[in-house]
Formats: sequence, C-alpha cells, structure tokens
Amino acid sequence: MYETEKLKVTRVEGRNALKPVGYGKWGPEDVKTLEAQLLSITKAFGSQKWAFVADPTRMDPIFSKETSDAFAALHKALEDAGCVAIAFLDGKTVAMKLQSQKHQDHSGTQNLVVTHIKDDAEALAWLEQEFGI
Repeated sequence: MYETEKLKVTRVEGRNALKPVGYGKWGPEDVKTLEAQLLSITKAFGSQKWAFVADPTRMDPIFSKETSDAFAALHKALEDAGCVAIAFLDGKTVAMKLQSQKHQDHSGTQNLVVTHIKDDAEALAWLEQEFGI
C-alpha cells in the first residue's frame, strides 16, 4: 500500500488489481506520482494481465490542460505495462465520468478497456467476468 495526502493505492486482495483513490486538487506531478506507484506495485504481477479500479470521486475537477494531458499519458503508460482494464468508480458523478472518459479518448490506447461503474462490488464482478481478474 502507498498513501499520501492526495493518493492512496492498495492492491485488491487475491487479484492482479489495484485501487487508487485520489483526493483534492491534482496537477501533472500528482499524476506522475500515481503512475510511478502503480507501475512499481504491478512489477509483482510479472507478465500477467492486471487492472485497476480508480476512485476519482474525492478529487477536485480537473481544469488544467497539463493535468488532463498527464492523465491521458497515464492511460497509455498503463496499457504499455500490461493493464487490460480500468473500472472508474464515477458512475454517480456525470462530470467526473466525462473527465475520465475524455482522458481515455485522448490516450492513444489500442486495447485498454474502460468502463464507468457505481461501486467496488460491481467493478470487481466486471473484472472477474470480462477478464478473469
């Protein structure tokens, strides 16, 4: 587990899945910290596929182009590192859902599957059903 004032990253027990939770206002440097933590933890997965359940609901809206670009680059870096899916827990917040989808649309990923889901249980069920994770 990794935790700071703006970020908490945990591994979903028994699965090749991570759950990052963001807090407050983020800039590009915060996105780079998230990327570094995710990629560090996923080294334990080896060449196995993995996913993450992102909870952006406690984050402030992202207005800066630089931060938005950093999130789009994050999606590509995760796909390149073997991530097959992202389940965003933003199904209850339209604005956050639109932001996370915008980042995905601008990421240039080819195979990364993204969905927007309401809660952890639904996300974990989707990852198991669709990807065996």
